[in-house]
Amino acid sequence: MATIKDVARLAGVSPSTASRALHNSSLISAATKEKIWAAMKELDYSPNFAAQNLANREANIVGVIFPPREISVGNDPFFVQVIQGIEAFCSARSYLVSVATAPTVDELIHNIEIMIKQGSITKFIFAYSKADDPVRDYVSAQPGVRYVVIGTPPQGHDHVMYVNNDNITAGSDATAFLMRKGYRHLAYVSTNLQEFVQNDRYLGYQRTMRAAGCEPVAVQLSNGADRFHDQTTFAHFLNRNPQVDAFVVCDDITGLHVQNMLKSLRRDTREYGMIGFNNSVFAETANPTMTSVEIFPRFLGNEAAVLVMDSPEKEKQKLGLNSSMVVVPHKIVERNSSRG
Repeated sequence: MATIKDVARLAGVSPSTASRALHNSSLISAATKEKIWAAMKELDYSPNFAAQNLANREANIVGVIFPPREISVGNDPFFVQVIQGIEAFCSARSYLVSVATAPTVDELIHNIEIMIKQGSITKFIFAYSKADDPVRDYVSAQPGVRYVVIGTPPQGHDHVMYVNNDNITAGSDATAFLMRKGYRHLAYVSTNLQEFVQNDRYLGYQRTMRAAGCEPVAVQLSNGADRFHDQTTFAHFLNRNPQVDAFVVCDDITGLHVQNMLKSLRRDTREYGMIGFNNSVFAETANPTMTSVEIFPRFLGNEAAVLVMDSPEKEKQKLGLNSSMVVVPHKIVERNSSRG
């Protein structure tokens, strides 16, 4: 098994320099770090995380914080792909990834407290962003802790590093796409407008509807957490808004939920247009298959990891990073749900 001395010998540097590069020390030039990391990869070097953590009093671990939800976020392909993007970058820098998740805010904060105080984790990535978030407030108050948000930072937090899509434009583009297909009475379906991503897509939907002289209408569901309530809410909504001929849905999972409720209400799903977000497996397996907005979650995760790791300037330039924010593009993937 290769040692740090073997890495140093191959890279032509001292063991202390190789060790500093492993911890991304600012004392080591970007060129030297690249040479040392290449040697680590060639030798398949695996650092002793436990020993390093004891020596540095800082874990070689990035914590990823999922939103508090009763339904497991592990069932959502968006979060799975975000983790894959984070892990791809972290593993290349000899860091591990640890996930913080819980059904309630209090439990989530408790888990993060353990990660910081007992696990010595000082780098975190929020895989979500919402208004008035006690979890983010707790992490912000911890000395020496660095974090990045995937999503829109709240007002008054301009200093926060974040990675995001332009979800207002994405919501507007999705709405305009269905209108070009001939749909005119579009409804927006959400599960939690306190989450900035859903609210931003709603704002984009409203902007395009009003620009076209159409009245926006919306319904909020529980995303399957309370199926009886959702069914009743959705039935009442359709009865009050019989003109609705298409849905802009906050994500693919909710879109599939809407399709299932339409079938339960003996409505023909082919009579309604639909577009979701995330371009996940749920869009591909829906019936009819669902048109969706691809937001590239792996790329979101990868870029967030780059920011939180404070990587060398050369790496930032290579990835197009020149600030503490990154905006990832989106594109519409058309399927049968928007073809009339």
